[in-house]
Amino acid sequence: MSLLDGGPALAPRTPTLAGVLTHTARRHGQQKIVHLHENGPQTALTYAQLLDRAQRVLAGLRRTLNQPGDILLLDIPDPAELVCAYWACILGGFVPLPVPATAGLLEQVWELHGHPRIITGTGRIIPSGLTPYSAGTFGYLAGHRPSTIHHQGAPGDLALLLLTSGSTGVPKAVRLTHANILARITATTHVNHLDHRQRTFNWMPLTHIGGLVMFHTRDVYLGAHQVHAPQQRILNDPLCWLEACHTHRITCTWAPNYAFALVNDAAADLPVDGWDLSRLTYLMSGGEPLHAEVIDRFMALLAPHGLPAGAMYPGWGMSETSSGVTDMPYLTDKTRGRYVPVGRPQPGTRMRITDEDHTVVPEGETGLVQVTGATVTSGYQGHDSANKTAFTPDGWFITGDLGHIQDGILTVTGRSDDQITLAGTAYHGHEI
Repeated sequence: MSLLDGGPALAPRTPTLAGVLTHTARRHGQQKIVHLHENGPQTALTYAQLLDRAQRVLAGLRRTLNQPGDILLLDIPDPAELVCAYWACILGGFVPLPVPATAGLLEQVWELHGHPRIITGTGRIIPSGLTPYSAGTFGYLAGHRPSTIHHQGAPGDLALLLLTSGSTGVPKAVRLTHANILARITATTHVNHLDHRQRTFNWMPLTHIGGLVMFHTRDVYLGAHQVHAPQQRILNDPLCWLEACHTHRITCTWAPNYAFALVNDAAADLPVDGWDLSRLTYLMSGGEPLHAEVIDRFMALLAPHGLPAGAMYPGWGMSETSSGVTDMPYLTDKTRGRYVPVGRPQPGTRMRITDEDHTVVPEGETGLVQVTGATVTSGYQGHDSANKTAFTPDGWFITGDLGHIQDGILTVTGRSDDQITLAGTAYHGHEI
């Protein structure tokens, strides 16, 4: 039958995320987090400095009478400030909810979640109606003396709320506990043999599951050197992504399928002298359906620049699974078929394919992708109606994706609400 079990979740080195930062600051304190900017020079922060600044913001938050378990909206566009505020919340037992800088979104999220307090980034002006709910500007909070006493939480405590990328209405806030996030991190660390020697590059916003959890939080756990760039910088000039991988000697990066297509479109502008991409051995692709012809052309274009033939790792995950929970080396066209396989579930995650009645279908048959396990959310914050339809009667999360399982490997074929059938054949929106 179409059922995959990644096995039990692995034990993390610390029970909560607060211990992750303190451990890394002690063991890899001089390792750096580098932020590239659209204009101007890059800035860097060591893990020791990150802990110090997070403890200063924590002291400021305690001074303004916030309590463990309180939700705090992070209205902070600057990524260096955002990660400091994020870790301050983790250290204090507060629940951060990062809000993208989209017009009107802060007010909508604030109203939906019961008027929580707001941390405002440097230079941001909080809407006048929300001023009484300010927890302080980042500059004010970071001006306090560090608080070295951290909240002693539990693995099952709510650690983070992340907005989904819903295209209509106000995005729902996914609930992720310390145990959820750490189960995912320990799984990918084990399966992909990751450690502090990694040098990673991310250009997704740090309000996104891929930027904040799949890369930044994982890399703090590892003690890895991490580089972050603004998304718009890469969209404006996709080759900046690969230039940065060359310059910063990156070993691990990721992108959705469209980014590989953007690089392909810019093939004529590839440098004649070339880059050295030989260190880039773990190139993840996920976040949207994968197109084999796009990946094949991308790999062929960059092979002369040293990109290893086995570097590409298609995978699958979503905010509700604490980011990616499957990946595997990319298969060539001789073994792949119509769609790109995305691997087996990692420890802490189980998967199945079902029909509309949630009955597991035979192996090889396409149906609904459902997941359960330590990495999977308990639901959406304050959204009972969505939670009632998001889970099956026996507790599996309904992802909304279609796929099949063959020989122990998951292949995602598309979204259940994004296909048409012509002459008995189903076509997905991403194929069209």
